[in-house]
Amino acid sequence: MNFFLSTDLVIGVNEALNLTAHLSELSVQKPAIIYDANVAHSHYFQDVLKNLTSGYTNAVVYCNEFGGEPTYAHLETVAEFFRANPPDGIIAIGGGSTLDLGKGIALLMTNPVPALSLKGFPKGVNDPLPLVTVPSLLGSGAEVSFNAVFIDEAEGRKLGINSRKNFPKKAVIDPQLSMTAPMESVIASAMDSLVHCVDSFGSVKHTPISRIFAVEGFQRTFYALQQNQLDRAESRLDLALGSVCGTVALMNSGDGPTNGFAYYLGVKHKVPHGLAGAIFLKEVMNYNFRQGYEKYALLNPMRSSPSPREVTQELLEEMDELYRQLQIPTLVPYGYGKGNAAEFAHNASEALKGSFSGNPVEFTEESAKAVVFQLT
Repeated sequence: MNFFLSTDLVIGVNEALNLTAHLSELSVQKPAIIYDANVAHSHYFQDVLKNLTSGYTNAVVYCNEFGGEPTYAHLETVAEFFRANPPDGIIAIGGGSTLDLGKGIALLMTNPVPALSLKGFPKGVNDPLPLVTVPSLLGSGAEVSFNAVFIDEAEGRKLGINSRKNFPKKAVIDPQLSMTAPMESVIASAMDSLVHCVDSFGSVKHTPISRIFAVEGFQRTFYALQQNQLDRAESRLDLALGSVCGTVALMNSGDGPTNGFAYYLGVKHKVPHGLAGAIFLKEVMNYNFRQGYEKYALLNPMRSSPSPREVTQELLEEMDELYRQLQIPTLVPYGYGKGNAAEFAHNASEALKGSFSGNPVEFTEESAKAVVFQLT
C-alpha cells in the first residue's frame, strides 16, 4: 500500500491576508501573482492583492481572463509573458483552472520547452518554482493535487501535465475568498468534491487510508449541501475540508466512470467540470447499486438500518432529494435524447476506458448506455 501527501496546508478565515508571510517562508523574493478575473471584483480579494503588491513591489501580476479550462496554447502564451520578467516563485489565486495554470507556469519557468512537450506524464523535468495555491472555489482540489488539466485543442482532449513535481509547496484556503462567487459555481465545485469522493471510494485501486479520506470528504460536503446554508463561512469550511479530502483520496486510488463522463462532456460542450460530473454521479451510483454494489452504505452519514442494502437505498434517496434541491440537470439541455444516447455512450467509452476500468463492478459500453439512457 502506498499513500502520499505533499502540500503544506493552511486553512482559516482571513488567512489570505497573511500571504506575504507564507511567501517569505519559502524564500520568495519576486513572486508572480496569477489571479482569476472572476475574483477581481471582490473587495476582499482587492485587499489581499493590495497586501501582496505592497509587500512585494517587484511582483509580476497577471489576470487570467481565459474563459473555461486552459489550453496548452494559453499556457504557452502566459509562460512567454512571465519569461520576459522572470519571477522566483508563483502564487495562484482563483478557481481550479487558474490554479492549474499556476502549476504549468511554475514548471515552464524552469523547463524552457514548449508547453505541449510536457503533456501527459513528463519524465526528467527540472523542479518547478515554488508554488502557493489559494482557491477561490472549494471543490476541485486543485490546490493540493499534482495534476494540472490542460486541453489539447487539436485532439479535443483533456490531457494535462501530470508530474508529482507539480505539487504546490503550500495551499492557503480562506473561505472569505469564495463568498462572492456565484452560487451555481459554488454548487458545481462542491459536486466535484462528491465525484472525487465517490469515484475514489469505489475505485478498484482504493486503499484503507484513501477510503478514510473519501468517507470524510463525502460526509462533510454532502452535509453542507443538504443544509442549504452555503452563504455561511462554517459551511464553506466544510466544503474546503471536503475538497481536500476528496482530492487526497482520488490521488491515492484512482477515478471511475463519473469522472470519465465529466471529462468527455466538459470538452465536447464546454460544461464546467463539476457540473458535468454531477450530471452523471447519481446514475453511476444507481447503476452500481443495481449490479449489487452495496458498500456505498459506508458513505451514508445518517445510517439508520443495519442492512447495507437498505442504508445504500436511503443514501440514493437522499441523493435524489439533493438533486431536486440543487436543480442538477440531465443530458437533455445539451442536445441528447434517446436517439443519440447510444452514440454518446460509445464515444465516451472509446475515449475513457481507463476511467471506466476503475469502477467497483464491471463497466462496459453497455453499462455506459444504461447510465446515459437514464439521463435522456
